This record gives sequence, C-alpha cells and structure tokens, in this order.
Amino acid sequence: MSLDIAIALAHLTDRVLVPYRFRMPRRYPVGPDEGGVLEPIVVPDLFEIPVPWSGAHLLKTWLSIPAAVQREWAAVYESVYAPTQPDPDDPRFRLFRNGRQHVYSFTEQEHEAADLHVTTQALGLYSHFFYLNDDQRRQLVNLMRRVQPKRAYAELADRVAATLGTFNAIHLRRADFVSNELSRRKITRAASITGQEIVANLASRMSRDEPLVICTDGTSREELFGPLQRHFRQVVFLDRYLREDPELRAHISQLPRYDEAVDALLAQLVASQARVFAGTLFSTFTALIHRLRAFRTRGQESRFLYCYSDFSSPLVRFENCEFVPVDDGPFSWNRIRYPVSPDAYSWLREWPEAADMAAPPFETPRVAENIVELPAGRATLHGSSLRCTQADGEQTVISNWIDAAEFVSWDVALPESGTYALEIRYACPQESAGTPYRVGTHATDELLGVVWNTGAWASASPWLPLGRLHLPAGHATLRVRAEAKTAEAVMNLGGLRLIRVDP
Repeated sequence: MSLDIAIALAHLTDRVLVPYRFRMPRRYPVGPDEGGVLEPIVVPDLFEIPVPWSGAHLLKTWLSIPAAVQREWAAVYESVYAPTQPDPDDPRFRLFRNGRQHVYSFTEQEHEAADLHVTTQALGLYSHFFYLNDDQRRQLVNLMRRVQPKRAYAELADRVAATLGTFNAIHLRRADFVSNELSRRKITRAASITGQEIVANLASRMSRDEPLVICTDGTSREELFGPLQRHFRQVVFLDRYLREDPELRAHISQLPRYDEAVDALLAQLVASQARVFAGTLFSTFTALIHRLRAFRTRGQESRFLYCYSDFSSPLVRFENCEFVPVDDGPFSWNRIRYPVSPDAYSWLREWPEAADMAAPPFETPRVAENIVELPAGRATLHGSSLRCTQADGEQTVISNWIDAAEFVSWDVALPESGTYALEIRYACPQESAGTPYRVGTHATDELLGVVWNTGAWASASPWLPLGRLHLPAGHATLRVRAEAKTAEAVMNLGGLRLIRVDP
C-alpha cells in the first residue's frame, strides 16, 4: 500500500519518488542459517516501479532534508487526496469521501518546491484515496497495472500455476484474525466460522472436481480445513506444495532472494491465476490477489469473492461468496455497506475501482415519484438535548440523543391515503447499538425497530426497511421515539422515507 500511494503521488505531482522506510516487517524469527542477521526485506526488491525514483534513502528510518517543504498528513485511511481542492458540498465528492475526516491537496508553494517531504501512515488502498477526474483516474489505473513483480518471481509463479492445471483457489487468513480485537469484540466472525459454512459458500462457485489451492497462515490440521478436504477431490496447501516439490525447490533456489516476503508474493501470484478465487475480508493479502485478477480477467471469474461473511447484520448482504449492493451511489463503497467505521473502508478490501471496473449495480432502484423523503434537517426536535449537526463531508443528522424521553417528528402531507413502506437511515457504533425504537403516527400502529451497529457515528446505514403503514390523506405527524436507552445514545438519525406500495 505504501508503494502504491507513493507511486501515485509521484505521478500526480510529476516528481522523482524518493522512498524511505520501505522495509517490510518479518513474521518469523531469524533462522539458524541466517547467522543471526536480519537482512532487510525491501519492497522495491520485489516490484517494478513505473515512475522515476531513487533508492538513495531506501533503508533509512527517518529522513532530514532541511530545505524540503514538509507535509505531515493524517493517516491515509482517514483521508482523501485530490489534485485540486474539491467543493466539500459537491454530492459526488461527499459520496467518494464516505465520512473520512481529512482532505489534502498541494498548494502552489508545495508544487514549486524543489523537495517535498510527505510523512503519513500509508495504510489505505489507492482506489479509495485519490479523488480524480476521469482522465486522471484512467492514467492512474494504467500506471498501477505496471507495478508488476520482478520477472524472476512472475515466471516462477507461472510455472507453479502451470503444474496445477485448471484450479480454483482460496485465501483463509487465520492466526491473528482468530484472536485480534475485532474478533474479541465479535465484530468479525473469524473465530467462530466453520468449515461447513465455507464449503457451502464455495460450492456455489467452484466444482468439487477441480483442484482447490489453499493459501493460509493456518495449518492443514486445523479443524476448519477438514470439511474442505473431504468435499473437494484434490486439495493443495500452497505453502507446503512450494516447500515439498523437489522440482519447484530447485527453481526457488535460483531466485534473486527467497524469504517470507517472496513466499507470500509467489502465493499471491499463483492464486491470482485460479479460475475462481475467494478470499478473506479485512486481509490485504486477499486485496492484492483481487486487484491482480481484476487487471488480468482472461477466462477467470473477476468478481471479488470471499469465503464467508464476517457480519450478521441487515446492513450486509452476502450471496454466493459475494457482497451484494444494498444502497445506491456512484462508488462501490456507497453501494456495499459494512458495519465498520469510515476509515476501515480504506483497507478492509480492494474495490473494483482499482481496475477501472464499473461499480456493481444496485439491483432494486426506487421510483422517485413514489418516495416521500423526510431528511433530518426538516424534522422537529422534541427535547433540549437533541441537535441537528453536520460532520465534515457528511449529511445532516439528528445527534446527541442521550435522553430516551426526547423524540423526533415530521409533519407529512399526503394527497391520498395508502399503504407505504417505511425506511430509516441512521448511524451507530457497536457500543451504543441495541436500543429499541418505534416509528408511527398517533393514528396508526407503530413499527418497532432495534438500532444495529453501523460501525461508527459517522458510518451511515443504507435505507433499512421497517415495515408498512397505512396512512390517511392529508396532514399527519410521523414520530421516531426510543423505547428505552440501553447505551450512551440512541442513534444519529439521518431521516425516514415513505415509499408508496399500493396503486
């Protein structure tokens, strides 16, 4: 990710890239044959860099250039970069921004500076970071297609893939995913997922008669893999295959270097050539495989597939190994919703925009003339605590709902009576989720809902259906009230909408 962001910035500013601190962390301890010395794993040793660059400071952990113009940026995952400062109220930019806090552009002084030194934590995918016009975006995608592994590694991966014939592949991230903070807080399901569920998902996409290649940091003896080995007629654990095949070992010994980084790169390159591939959400290892496949797309399933869904939430639709759009918008991250904070959209998966692919369509568009919109800004607030607020780049919401006795209402004027589907949109982090609430009028039955985790106070849900109400013609007052407050606050309410469902 650091390499991608650095290459893109060098290209967009027409500068020479001077990377530093480009060493990769080691997962495994030093082996006995390494003499107790940690040889740095350097990213440019593995990939071609398609912009002018200098390796003069590559191994430095800090850089001091007194005459350079210094820029300290917040982390990439919290930020957007645009060559020119966009209008924060532009609807398309708001949807691209998706709740992130920071927006960066270079000033005239910074463009003219001989040396420009940018410091940031570059955890973020380039497709989600750079807000560009269509011509700039196409240029950047074509540039990223040229960030290729060095020939020796690509040729060996081709050789390995050829020995496997036609095959399917999966990546199952285990290790820290089973015990990390996301798993402990039950935000993700890695610790509780079963092999039977994975088999049921994969069976919708893969033939059991074709070899299944497994990339994992787990072990083949783990219980999770038992159902996979019983269902598929041939299962190949790729790390073991690379270690144990004598012919492949001979070729590996001829590589410019071989260490855990090369091992991981070879696994990604081989998996990218599978007929069908499914990975693990939250894994950057999976993300690169998806991107490589999206660039290639010759005789392959190019959709971004996953072995399982990490979420049990109405915000998320998962069918046949694929996350399905639940909302509308120009970008994939508007259409596919996850109960995570805005920053997580930057790294939890790769997006089709990385390969200039069309965003997946939203399958159930609404007919605008049948919709009555009730946005937060038009609501009446009943209580002294409630506030209408607008975060940077976000729509207006009703916030500070800390008193369960307070409520929100809208005056509605309908030309005729009818049955309406009622939908709600809100935001709420996991620690405040679970509050029951009711929506209705004095003259009708109320619909009961429960506030779900959307990931953060700034992560809006899609439009969530609550049920149907029969509403009379003329004026009515529609209320949203909390049944009880179970946590810090009820929700950040974005609004309601009514959709006429009868003739």
